Amino acid sequence: MVRAPAGVAAGRPSAARARTALVASAPLLLGVVLAALVCYPFAGGRLLLLDFVSGPHQPLLPATAFGLDGLDGGVPLAIGFGLLDRLLGQAGSVVPVVIFFPLATTGAARLLRTAVFPARLGAALFYAVNPFVFDRLYAGQLGVLLGYALLPFAVAALIDAAQEPHRMGRAACWAGAAVIMSEQFAWILAPVTAAIFLTRPHRVRASVRLGAAALGTAAISSYLLVAPVLVGTSPVGPLTQLTAYRTRGDPRFGLLVNVAGLYGFFRPGPTEPKNLFSGWPAVLAALLVIVAVGYVAVLRDAAHRRNGLAILAAGIAGYFLALGDQGPTGGLFRLAYEHVPGFVVMREPDKFAVLVALAYAYGFGWGIAWLTTRSRQKVAQVAVAALAIVLPFAYTPNLLGGLGGQVKVSEFPNSWSIASRLAGQDTVLFLPWHEYFPTPFTGQRTIANPAAFYFAGTVLTSQNPGLGYGIAAEDPEHVFLDKMLGPPVDLQRMHVALAGLGVRFVALAKVADWQDFAQVGEVPGIRLVYSSSSLDLFSVTPTAQETRDDRRIRSLDLVDYRVLPGPPGVVALPVPYSQGWTLDGHPAVRLPDGQAGIPAPAGGGVVHYGPSSGVLASEIGSLAAALAIAGVAFFERRRRARGRADPDPWPLGEHSYASPQVGSS
Repeated sequence: MVRAPAGVAAGRPSAARARTALVASAPLLLGVVLAALVCYPFAGGRLLLLDFVSGPHQPLLPATAFGLDGLDGGVPLAIGFGLLDRLLGQAGSVVPVVIFFPLATTGAARLLRTAVFPARLGAALFYAVNPFVFDRLYAGQLGVLLGYALLPFAVAALIDAAQEPHRMGRAACWAGAAVIMSEQFAWILAPVTAAIFLTRPHRVRASVRLGAAALGTAAISSYLLVAPVLVGTSPVGPLTQLTAYRTRGDPRFGLLVNVAGLYGFFRPGPTEPKNLFSGWPAVLAALLVIVAVGYVAVLRDAAHRRNGLAILAAGIAGYFLALGDQGPTGGLFRLAYEHVPGFVVMREPDKFAVLVALAYAYGFGWGIAWLTTRSRQKVAQVAVAALAIVLPFAYTPNLLGGLGGQVKVSEFPNSWSIASRLAGQDTVLFLPWHEYFPTPFTGQRTIANPAAFYFAGTVLTSQNPGLGYGIAAEDPEHVFLDKMLGPPVDLQRMHVALAGLGVRFVALAKVADWQDFAQVGEVPGIRLVYSSSSLDLFSVTPTAQETRDDRRIRSLDLVDYRVLPGPPGVVALPVPYSQGWTLDGHPAVRLPDGQAGIPAPAGGGVVHYGPSSGVLASEIGSLAAALAIAGVAFFERRRRARGRADPDPWPLGEHSYASPQVGSS
């Protein structure tokens, strides 16, 4: 009898465990490699994108957290970005992009946790490398991308919750996390949840469990529901915005093919992957053939049929929803947009395409699984694995290297730093008066105005996104400034108007059409204090009235101002008008320049922004709900572990190498 050496026998279990651990971590490692390949041009500077900008004075707690400056569903994300900037400086601006790829690949692979190894990697790669990811990364919609990365985790958790007990808490946590990243996922998850419910064999139990998960998600994101009611905001010009943010069609192949190809972002800008080769529909067709093979295999396999049908149905629903008010279902979308409360957040319908991408990745993975199990020879299996890698990169070839070199990190000019030091904590009006403009330090890429995050004090910047957008709601102060700054600039009233708004400095960056605003330096009472080739800084002499009001006002915090004793009458607050500001129960009045004026008695008093208490309470309630539901999820897991042998939800037990068999019933 021949015995193996003791060391070899003992080494086999550890080698098997090492191999299992390596295969289990492969999707995560794939995401790390992708992050490195995409983000290496982002090292050594600050990442500035169309809708994502940051700076050295990014507030840790944004004004929107108190219901000021409009309402923004991304408050938790803004706080997270602020923390990253405080901890890591400008390197923190790159972190959200870096973590997106490992999250996306791990999540997509999780949905195929019972598939063969190449299938999980193929699904993970296709989910992370596609035109939707390309467009949203260029646009800087990092909240949407992070929600997209969490979507597979939420879908897997909802599927588990619908068919097994003690899983509702986890489903609520994943779904709530996706909604926190981007409020649009509250609607994106709706067709997913409906599809899961309709494909379960025991619908009553499934409805109860999914309903509990939905209630938990609503509790976690309750601040999205409470704050608009307290502040009393409503969408302005929703139909105009629906037109402005309409999904784009391809000039050659039209809307339907464009959306099927995961394109359609409303704003043109970068050189997209399809611009590199005219035959992109052929590569898309090759991908969709594998996707179709995967769904044929899944739908003919009893073990995976229901889940596959749910994801496919959600993908089809997502496709028609992504068309918006166009295409065969356009009338229904418009009806929902006009009459369903809260649906106006989907003014940009192409975001529903995340469901199409998810359905594609799922079908692609199972298609690779079927091809792998049908390949008897090692060479054929390697060819299938190569196909899983080559096709996604062939379809989106310029995602790597900072979107094909189109995006690099930036360094603000030294003149910005000098102007910031000179302005200190004073209020600055920043010109040119545009919300978006191209800059030399971004290689003439258009970005959102970063001045509010760069200067230390209050910064007045335009809220008007310009042509091609449905103009969002502007506060009265900005409406007044729109008329004052034109162009042309109102030279007659400029000094008094700016002084009345508490502006002490005007910064004019020499970008875009800055010459249209250069006349501000000719206004009496406004003088040049610093000039460079990239930025000019002007000081504004306060008027007598503004000086008197300023002496009486002391800022206590973002939502409280003390009015010192003085002559009774209306005193201007350095904030835009809102009915929420009150002193001793008396509401503010709207001043001609759009500021809030408060009727102050001789003894003064404290002015408070009333809705802030309720807004903060709703946010604290959401945080408490998230912690409570996370606790429920933890105890559910403990209960499952005690009650029965629960299979490992992560992809590596023996079942990890299974594959749906065509023809099984």
